[in-house]
Amino acid sequence: MHLTKIEEEMLAGKMGPAVELAMKTIVQMGEGLDAERLIATEGSHLGNVDLLRRCTGYIGIVEKFVELGAEVQIPTSVNPYPADPRNSESPTIPEVFQGPSPLEDYYRRLQVIPNWTCTPYLYGNIPRFGQHLSWEESSAVIYVNSVIGARANREPILMDLVSAITGRTLHSGLHMDENRRGEILCNVKLKELKCDDFAAIGYYLGKVCGTAIPVIDGIQQKASMASLKNMGAAAASTGAISMYHIPGLTPEAPTLEKALGDRKPTEIVEIDDRVLEETKEEMSSAGHGGEIDIVGVGCPHYTFDEVVSIARHLKGKKVKDGVQLWICTHQGAIELAKQQGIAEIIKEAGGRLFSGCLYCLHTVNPYADMRLMSDSGKICYYRRALYGTQRECVAAALSGRGGER
Repeated sequence: MHLTKIEEEMLAGKMGPAVELAMKTIVQMGEGLDAERLIATEGSHLGNVDLLRRCTGYIGIVEKFVELGAEVQIPTSVNPYPADPRNSESPTIPEVFQGPSPLEDYYRRLQVIPNWTCTPYLYGNIPRFGQHLSWEESSAVIYVNSVIGARANREPILMDLVSAITGRTLHSGLHMDENRRGEILCNVKLKELKCDDFAAIGYYLGKVCGTAIPVIDGIQQKASMASLKNMGAAAASTGAISMYHIPGLTPEAPTLEKALGDRKPTEIVEIDDRVLEETKEEMSSAGHGGEIDIVGVGCPHYTFDEVVSIARHLKGKKVKDGVQLWICTHQGAIELAKQQGIAEIIKEAGGRLFSGCLYCLHTVNPYADMRLMSDSGKICYYRRALYGTQRECVAAALSGRGGER
């Protein structure tokens, strides 16, 4: 693998032992993947502190970097806690996540941005068009590639960290122009497209596209930051999609032809009302109706607009006794909600607004066995749940029962 003079100096230890160790790791990964060279990267995003708290191998590696005096060389953020122990609105933290985690202190000493969110592009680590990144978190990777036009692969654990320490990543995958062209044309033909349909559209696309890049036509009028976030998160869960194009909307797709790289699509798929309804049925794997224990929304973290929207549905109402309503968002949105009285509306209704990870909470006891309803395509893929729109989720929280379709 070709290295520049500066990269050779990094590998030789001339920039310190921490950079040397990180560069050796990157070079080994690159040789294993037949990468021809490295590229400078301008941002990184690390995995979840609490999901990794029992991964002794990873903790040992991070500890070694800290002992060697490592610091990140580029803006580097981190995924959220399952629940924020510093926020009284957070639910009870499951036993498996209780107690101190050494990774929090290690990340602090590495100079990682403590934004604790799965949507760093909204809060704390906002990239720009054309930047090369080394990010974990599949829902964030698909968003920055597609909506912002930054360049990132779905990095494995450790690659994001060593890239942050060296400012380098592999020149491969979606960092290369030829790998960013659309492959499958998806025509969305619904009688009435709604913003809440985007999660189901993404859920279906991930299943039919796998790793291929879809070009999605027919959703331009209803696309918003929140709907594109939710669509991408679902697509990156049911499949391994890391990028999509929307002609006339996303930055690398001024036209349908350019989105496809001036080639014919390898396949054409259609999403009509029947496909959408069947997909929503599949997403609701826990069935419909009946009593529920938890309503969980905000996976990925809600935008501020989504927090405002759910507060409007809750204003002057009360969550049913025995039902928990969890609303996850980033700390920036929480502070805005406090300033504008929105957080108080949610609290008075019986909801909990906090920066946490619904996926982490819902997959371990005591919450794993509880009946859950969510508007998240990602949650509905990884856990048995009832699927519903935001409005339907609020109605379920108020009545204590999932809606019938």
